[in-house]
Amino acid sequence: MSSQVTIKKKKGKVRNSTLTLIGFGTAFFPRLLTYFGAPSPLNFAHFIVIPIVVGIVLFTVRTKNRQQIAIARELSFGLGILLVCLLASAVTNDAGIVNVFLQFMFSGEPILLLIAIMVLPLTGESLERFRYWIAGFCLFNLILALIQSVLLPIGLYPGATGGQLWTDNTAGVFASPGGSAGNYISATVSLYFALYFFNTFKTVPRWIRIAVFIGAFYQTYISDSKQIFVAFFVGWLLLVWTNVKKPGRILLYLIPIILIFAIFSWALLYTDWEFLDPYRNFTISRSGQNLYGPDGEATLLKTAGFRIVPSYFTTPLNYFFGLGPGHTATRLGGWVLRDYSSLLMPLGATIHPATNAFWQVILSPAGWLARESTMYFPMFTWLGLWGDLGIVGLGAYLYLWSTVWRRVCVDNFCKFLLLSTAVMGFILTQMEEPGQMLTIACFLGLRWQEERQHSL
Repeated sequence: MSSQVTIKKKKGKVRNSTLTLIGFGTAFFPRLLTYFGAPSPLNFAHFIVIPIVVGIVLFTVRTKNRQQIAIARELSFGLGILLVCLLASAVTNDAGIVNVFLQFMFSGEPILLLIAIMVLPLTGESLERFRYWIAGFCLFNLILALIQSVLLPIGLYPGATGGQLWTDNTAGVFASPGGSAGNYISATVSLYFALYFFNTFKTVPRWIRIAVFIGAFYQTYISDSKQIFVAFFVGWLLLVWTNVKKPGRILLYLIPIILIFAIFSWALLYTDWEFLDPYRNFTISRSGQNLYGPDGEATLLKTAGFRIVPSYFTTPLNYFFGLGPGHTATRLGGWVLRDYSSLLMPLGATIHPATNAFWQVILSPAGWLARESTMYFPMFTWLGLWGDLGIVGLGAYLYLWSTVWRRVCVDNFCKFLLLSTAVMGFILTQMEEPGQMLTIACFLGLRWQEERQHSL
């Protein structure tokens, strides 16, 4: 396959690839800057910068490669459908236009960045340069997290306080003052990077690539980000099943999985090994009741949203378009509109009582499991998308990412990124974290560009 790319060049003009990296950096580093005193609205800067960068790239890059053009158009079409669904949901529920914009960016910003990367003329030196910058960002996050794991417990890391939960802030560039869920984002980015680094940087000595992977694994363990191991395991299992052509072979994978699960369960119940303590709240009920039966505490808590959301339906249209963007359990409704209400409410943002109903459950005595582990949180992305946008909006979101699966995923690593991230969407709202999702977009775009270069 061959392609011709014509780029308008002017003396002193910033490269489009550099602009794309800058755009990515505005989503990757703002928490680090706000941790050290930058104003908190900086966390929203990428919502403005990324669309501008993507617009500049699309209007200045002239590619004649039909595959690049077709993929960019199909992804743009999917974004258009998602935006229409958001607007329909907002009109149905009197949601603010700020809600529409922010939810569109939380859901569609990774696709915007992916489109920009897909149309860039990344070949040879430019591809290497882009790859090394993305790797450098991720490696910095990993190294910083490892430094934090040493300095935070003894109170020597800048900004650390005696009452700070240091495991939460072993979060690399995603740490926040007072603790946050940045540890999950940082550890996920580190593990994805470690996999990419090991498989792509073949010229780097194997022991270094293995050391990076061990470092990422250690970061995940020491930061108490155990949910990531669950998501990665289930994501790997799903990936195996998508590659099995003979159903009988599934047994070859199920048997060792069942054995591992049995040994793990035995260790939780019958040993006192200290390193398993964070996982024991999966098996112990404070009230002595069953956790996982139809009426178990964990079951009722995790599925609470499926009872809360319909209780606020006032029209049959709610079944199709939900309760409005940011009105239920997405990242926007569950956290951002609450944490930044003083900034967003004057701009016309709206908050729905359904969100408060979720928090009442979480903070009630029945919500103790959610406070112990995010695995039991009743607020998670897939539920939030259904609650906010209804079955139509959820379908539009699934179509958008199915396009990425069909058109962009060139290998099992890319598929694993999507599958493991989808599993995270059933745990919390990590699937809507810009720093993580834009990193995934970079890896997807890089792998597509690398395969394209191999075929030239």
